[in-house]
Amino acid sequence: MRNIELSDGIYWVGSHQNSNGLQCNPYLLIDQGIGVLFDPGSILDFEIVYENLKKVIPLERIKYVVLHHQDPDFCSAVPMFEKEGLQFTVVTHWRVQTIIQYYGISSPYYLIDEHNFQLTLPSGRELQFVPTPYLHFPGAFTTYDKESKVLFSSDLFGAFATHFDFYAGEDYIEKMKTFHEHYMPSNVVLRPVMENFLLMDIRMIAPQHGSIIKDNIKGHIKVLRDLDCGAFLTVVKKNLKKSGGYAGICGMVLKRLAATYGEEDLREALIGLEITTSEQDFEIIDYSYDGIELWEKLFDHVFSKKGIKWLLAIEPLVKRLSIEYDMPFPAIFQSQLWSVQQESLILKEELLELKEINERLEKNIEQTQGKIMTCPVTGLYNENFFKEYLKTELEEGGSTEQFENKCILFISVDNIARIKYLFGDAEADEVLKGIVYLLSELKEEKDLLFRLDGFTIACFMPATTKDQAAVLGETIRNEIRTSKKFVEEITVSMGLASLAECLPEAGAKGIAETIYSVAATRVRIAKSKGGNLLAKESEIESSRDREGKVLIVDNDATNREVLKNFLSNLKYTVITANDGEEALELVERELPDLIVSEIMLPKIDGFVLCEKLLLHTATKDIPFLIVSNLKNEDSVKRSLSLGIEHYFQKPYMMTELVGIIKRKIREDERNEDRY
Repeated sequence: MRNIELSDGIYWVGSHQNSNGLQCNPYLLIDQGIGVLFDPGSILDFEIVYENLKKVIPLERIKYVVLHHQDPDFCSAVPMFEKEGLQFTVVTHWRVQTIIQYYGISSPYYLIDEHNFQLTLPSGRELQFVPTPYLHFPGAFTTYDKESKVLFSSDLFGAFATHFDFYAGEDYIEKMKTFHEHYMPSNVVLRPVMENFLLMDIRMIAPQHGSIIKDNIKGHIKVLRDLDCGAFLTVVKKNLKKSGGYAGICGMVLKRLAATYGEEDLREALIGLEITTSEQDFEIIDYSYDGIELWEKLFDHVFSKKGIKWLLAIEPLVKRLSIEYDMPFPAIFQSQLWSVQQESLILKEELLELKEINERLEKNIEQTQGKIMTCPVTGLYNENFFKEYLKTELEEGGSTEQFENKCILFISVDNIARIKYLFGDAEADEVLKGIVYLLSELKEEKDLLFRLDGFTIACFMPATTKDQAAVLGETIRNEIRTSKKFVEEITVSMGLASLAECLPEAGAKGIAETIYSVAATRVRIAKSKGGNLLAKESEIESSRDREGKVLIVDNDATNREVLKNFLSNLKYTVITANDGEEALELVERELPDLIVSEIMLPKIDGFVLCEKLLLHTATKDIPFLIVSNLKNEDSVKRSLSLGIEHYFQKPYMMTELVGIIKRKIREDERNEDRY
């Protein structure tokens, strides 16, 4: 196998084997005799890659192996290199390291997030690591060699193609689109990364799949910047006639199939279909069907000739075109693909059932009881256990003198709603795990951690003064804020309470419940002041009543201010928005306890605002009240369809509205602790 030198000292050391349209490309950088191997590949490619490396460099000179993410096609060969005696350092992100350790890798790690996202080689040559979170793994990144100006792009700029071309040709963009439509979650995630690449001086792009891009670099970047893809696909409606009608849209599909599977295979697949296409770009110039019939017959015919694999490759494109041009989604997808998905679902359910049976056999009663008392995400004891622990520790025996140096600190994530909104529940759990890890490193050994409801951690300090606890709290706050271990900057709000200050107010309520309430109140105080704050002082009496946060959305300034002033006098925290778009931003940032909204709003009306909030876990349960000049049969029906229980027409009775607000916030507090 011939190695190819892409640039001075940079080699492609992969295999020409193409597995189901997926080409894997490991690369080697040699700098003054030191080797850096990028994504060495899978166990299937090991022998070829190993032999290729020996032709280029003595293997003992390979000092670094860069793993851009955790998939087996990138990493599974690493232990095999170790068995051959290679000694190197694995360069990766901490999130990748967490997963790839299960391959049995024994080499030391260089975590890029702990080294300012760069690696300086002995010669002084710098490799810059560019984070690309969720493309398509949370810890994914790319590597930019400042000297050669080569971007080792990992999965980005990869492609599906049954015919491998070493360098990207004119049809590569279509191949690239297919890959990214399947594997990248959203243009929202893809666009900012591509905007960053456009600002960089990139001479060549070396992806882990597909072809090397050495021409029209910015053109390829812009294609991905503007690509609609993934589960969060948003499309702009387009005019079917202006795009060439059904023939024009079918031509787009044929062009994609030609790029993915090759022109020769596509021409063979079209035999028997009554259409005539141009020789070069498969533009349909004549056909024997009406438009909608052409659209349906094309996919039926391709399926009959090439099977479901070809349809699966273009399914994201066809779905997007159907939405963009208001065309029916072809029936063949809904029938054949549905049956495949059903079979897959049945297999998954059977596997889950077997797993549950095995787990039941392996667990005993003691383990089950222990799991009930612990958080499955963090492994910490949960809130119920914490409250019982406080009662046992503080109320069953012991003198009050023992309470002088006991404190509890509540640590609550400020922007968890944003994390959930942008990245999902799984990433929110990862944030919580990261915070627990930092807390474990910073706290004293005798201090205990507990997971409370919501995204809050309690730290019980049995032998710490309040002043000492405050110092620890500030250290925790700053460490979390500056940490690079999260998908974006995280801040926390904290409430600190000492047992000594709560003793005089405990009374029949009990010291355990009092200290808990005071710490919880101070967390809310910290959040109400903008977050990223440690609150250690408050009126203890205020812990007895929970202050709610209300968002008022109304473009009538007079109505907005009247209600705001009234609620503020009742000690509610009130935020306001003039239009629907501003309201969406405020909900994401502030996560109010309740929303009072007009229907007739600029930019986004009240009903659409409610619909958008219902789409996301973090906002779907926020009580939504309508106060509007408009109230008729149609608007009431629509409000009921959205689950809106209370609809007031202006002018309204303030006492009635405030009574509903109070009741809904109390219900919400019982159902879910939002702090």
